[in-house]
Amino acid sequence: MFLKTLSMRGFKSFASATRLELEPGITCVVGPNGSGKSNVVDALAWVMGEQGAKNLRGGKMEDVIFAGTSKRQALGRAEVSLTIDNTDGAIPIDYTEVTISRTLFRSGGSEYAVNGAPARLLDIQELLSDSGLGKEMHVIVGQGQLDQVLHADPFERRGIIEEAAGVLKHRRRKEKAVRKLNGLQTNLDRLQDLRAELARQLGPLGRQARAAQRAATVQAELRDANARLLADDIVQTEAALQNTGDAHTESQQRQHLEARIAQLEEEISEARTAAVKAEEEHDRLSQLLRRVGQAATRAKAAAGRARDRVEFLRTPAQKLSGDEPEALLERAEHFRGELSDAEDQQSKRAQSLEELAQTRSEISGKLEQAEAALKAARAEIAEKVRIRAGLESDVETANRALEGIAREKADAAPARDKLLADIEAARAEAQRAEAAAAELEGDQTGIDDTVKAAAEATAQAQKAFDEASARSAELTGQLRKTEARIEALQLSASHSASAEDLLALEIDGVTGRVEDLLEIEAGFETAAAAALGPFAQALFASSHAAGLALLDSTDDGADVDTVIGSTAQTSGPETLEVSGGRRAVDVVASTDPALHAALRSVLSRTVIVDDSDAALALLEDHPDLTCVTRAGTVIEAHRVRRSGRAEAARAEARNALAEAQAGIGDLTRAAADASSEVEKLREALRTARSDEQQAQEARRDAEAQGIRAQGSVTAAKERVQLLEAEIERLDSRSAQLEERRAQAEEQRDKAQAALAGLDSVDAEPDTEDRDRLAQEHSQLGEEVMEARIAARSADDRVRFLADRIDSLRRKARAQQAERERLQREEQARRLLADRTEAAGAIAVELAEHLAEREKSAEAEHARLQSSRAEANQRAEKLRESLEELRGELAKLAEAEHAAALKRERFVLKLEELSRRAEQEIGLAAQNLVEQFGPHLDVPDFSADVDSDADELPTRPFVRAEVEAAQKKAEREMKRIGKVNPLALEEFTALQERHDYLEKQINDIEETREDLRGMVSQIDELVKEVFAEAFADTAREFTDIFSRLFPGGEGSLSLTDPDDMLTTGVEVFARPAGKRVRRLSLLSGGERSLVAVAILVAIFKARPSPFYVMDEVEAALDDANLTRLLGVFKELQESSQLIVITHQKRTMEIADALYGVTMGGDGISKVVSQRLADSRRGE
Repeated sequence: MFLKTLSMRGFKSFASATRLELEPGITCVVGPNGSGKSNVVDALAWVMGEQGAKNLRGGKMEDVIFAGTSKRQALGRAEVSLTIDNTDGAIPIDYTEVTISRTLFRSGGSEYAVNGAPARLLDIQELLSDSGLGKEMHVIVGQGQLDQVLHADPFERRGIIEEAAGVLKHRRRKEKAVRKLNGLQTNLDRLQDLRAELARQLGPLGRQARAAQRAATVQAELRDANARLLADDIVQTEAALQNTGDAHTESQQRQHLEARIAQLEEEISEARTAAVKAEEEHDRLSQLLRRVGQAATRAKAAAGRARDRVEFLRTPAQKLSGDEPEALLERAEHFRGELSDAEDQQSKRAQSLEELAQTRSEISGKLEQAEAALKAARAEIAEKVRIRAGLESDVETANRALEGIAREKADAAPARDKLLADIEAARAEAQRAEAAAAELEGDQTGIDDTVKAAAEATAQAQKAFDEASARSAELTGQLRKTEARIEALQLSASHSASAEDLLALEIDGVTGRVEDLLEIEAGFETAAAAALGPFAQALFASSHAAGLALLDSTDDGADVDTVIGSTAQTSGPETLEVSGGRRAVDVVASTDPALHAALRSVLSRTVIVDDSDAALALLEDHPDLTCVTRAGTVIEAHRVRRSGRAEAARAEARNALAEAQAGIGDLTRAAADASSEVEKLREALRTARSDEQQAQEARRDAEAQGIRAQGSVTAAKERVQLLEAEIERLDSRSAQLEERRAQAEEQRDKAQAALAGLDSVDAEPDTEDRDRLAQEHSQLGEEVMEARIAARSADDRVRFLADRIDSLRRKARAQQAERERLQREEQARRLLADRTEAAGAIAVELAEHLAEREKSAEAEHARLQSSRAEANQRAEKLRESLEELRGELAKLAEAEHAAALKRERFVLKLEELSRRAEQEIGLAAQNLVEQFGPHLDVPDFSADVDSDADELPTRPFVRAEVEAAQKKAEREMKRIGKVNPLALEEFTALQERHDYLEKQINDIEETREDLRGMVSQIDELVKEVFAEAFADTAREFTDIFSRLFPGGEGSLSLTDPDDMLTTGVEVFARPAGKRVRRLSLLSGGERSLVAVAILVAIFKARPSPFYVMDEVEAALDDANLTRLLGVFKELQESSQLIVITHQKRTMEIADALYGVTMGGDGISKVVSQRLADSRRGE
């Protein structure tokens, strides 16, 4: 794993897009002070997640954005991308290259991405931490960080070692577990408080629940008895109704006619339905005819386009331009023959030159004496010959140079044309990749909309389900409360069991309770109840004999209160006249004359007043009166009391009971509807969640395709850039060749001009002999020179022919490659033409099929028109028959009416019983008979059975026994008294909640134990990992220190070896010849070297993929720098080094060199040089 590229734009001084190609080994970044070298280090730290603005040499985070200069405006965002080679899989992600991007907007927004996909800062930190790169960035040693290492306390030094050893991620796990422990303790305390509170409430509520359970059992017995008695009444009434006579013949005929009418109505409905369906089918076929015609037209058009496309593709493509490869090779062979001749000529001229040189040497010997006399003349002649030979050589050299330049330029032209063609192909590929990426991006937008819509649908479905559930729960709760309230009101409104038992004796003359026979003026109920007192609760007997007979029928110990009716007239009330109140006899009356007379006697001296003040004022004038306030207070001359509240409450309870029973039916139906709606919405929510999950999966697939498409776009663009760079290199080389050609021509022209000047010099001597000798010598010299020139010309000819042959062969190979490319393109066009021709054939077949389909649809369309007319005619005939049958039915209805009157009495009674069944039992009459009829056995509630038994024993229905059980249950309910009907349900819910809390507490305790165990495991792991890392670091530090400080001593030690979780790390350093132990007493260079030794020891003990060092060797002298560079070379073997430096010797060991410059515009620029390639070239 190593850093591959770093791209910056808008980051600090790098305003323009800047890209650094990094390689394994040592990369040095150099440049003047202030040029922006350290900004490269800041960019690396920032893109890997650095969050401290001070660590980036800024005051706030937005300082990393290019702030602008006098020549360029400020930018709105900073972008940095770092590409890491992950071929070794050090980063746990399925990519051989990982690109981390970070963008910061001036508005404050920030974005992270991994391979183009949005990511979080936590995701990037976890990715890097798994490869040995912690978020504290120990691998980046910036300016001033060496002093921080030296001045760090022992615990901070421990932190550096822990980060390199990968301990920090374990510490984060421990901190997370401790936070969970603290949170669980808070939850545990709250749950224990709730459990104690629930336990306190369970005691009294349990007692109420048991009483309510017993009352519910007795109420069930009472309800069962009432239901069975009512069901028996219904059965007996239905039997009497059936005994009134069978149905008449007219009823049978009416039923027959009604059945026939219903059949005709059904047939009419079916006929209408058939007509409607025929009409709908007619419309559907009409639309089908239109769509089939349109599809046939489109198929024909597609077939035409396919034919045009095939014709275009069958047209031959462009042909090969230029000479054929075979012709070029043939020319090369021809030149090969000329080359052989030129080589023979070259050999002959060399031999001739040698012979001439030998002859000239012989003549020179003969003319030695003459040369001595004519030394001056010969010297002048020799000098001119030498100058001529040199100039001619210069001309030949310039000509050869021009020929070589011409050949190189000729060879460069085809290469440049091929590169241009490759660039166009690469650009086309990039455009296709961008189009595919854009299409995927468009699809991604649609998929995002789908995901968003699915999420919104799920949210809406969830909301509707929650609302419906809440509504259903609310209605269910209201229903239960209403049922409980009805039971409680029934208890409140019921009379005492003893009075019911007395009335059940059916004593002649005992007609009922007094309160049931009274008529009280509205608004005076409470006052009347107080005035009557126990009188209202007593039974009414028409005579004393009836009252005494009632006493004889009861037990001796039972309390019996009976009012005896009287026909005697009382004069008191008529003569009583008072002001400030109303007589009680005026507001209380009875339809029974005897009871009315008794009331007048009892209430003769009773007056109803508004309040107690009016009563006291009235008693002052009439002390013999009894005054009753409207609130129920009874005031007499010697007594004040209050009564009648219970009777008034029972009256109010009866009214409330009637209202509750009237509303419980609607509430039951509403609860059932709400429950049904909840089930529907639950299914809809399940479907919405499934749709959302499918949409999420589709989006993940689309994102993966988008990442692959972006990778294709990037690769295509990079190829275009490489090809364009090669074009620039060729153009640069062409310019250099042109410059060399101009220099060679200039040199040749100068030499030729000099040669022309030499021709006009007279070199002949005045003496004849010497002239002859000079002439012979000169002639031989010219012959030698000409022979030499001829030999050189032969050499040039050989070289020219060899170069020409090589050029023709290269051109033949290029033409052959071009021919193969054109053949491939022609083959692809033929394949596409075949596919298009097949598609056109399919379109023709589709058009023919659609034409046949259109014909069959037209036939079906005509048939449906006929069927529709027949259906309408049949419906008309059926309507006429229906009218005739309805007339006959009206006649039969009149005849049946007389028979219905006879049954009406029993029907009315049966309806009354049915109404009572619905109101009192809550069941329809038929359901009541099916469940409680006399044909069914009666459960024996009084039998002793096991608590585990599923059913009670039963006995046959006997009405008298059921009536006795009814009275017994009523007495038991009176003994139990008032109960809380919701206590059992509340107790059960409270008990369930208590058990649930108990389970939650146990779960939390188990979770806390698991977390404690995990914390212990993490502590042990941290101890083990840190101990190993410290031992390796201490060993490496000792080795590195001895090399950086020969003869010195250095070591690392623990401040508390017994506690490996919290111990710090101390540094001992003593250079050779010194006794100092405090690091602060060392020189600046020594402190820097000690800090570097600490860091390098950590680096070697726990290697990371790369390290970045910013001017760490700035304070070192030459000797110490030599030692440090040796250490750098060792680190290079396992890690990549990026060094910011000013030192020339550091630059010399670099594999790649980047120069950072800053011009007058204040913007940093980068130039690069691979020194390893340069060294190999040398």
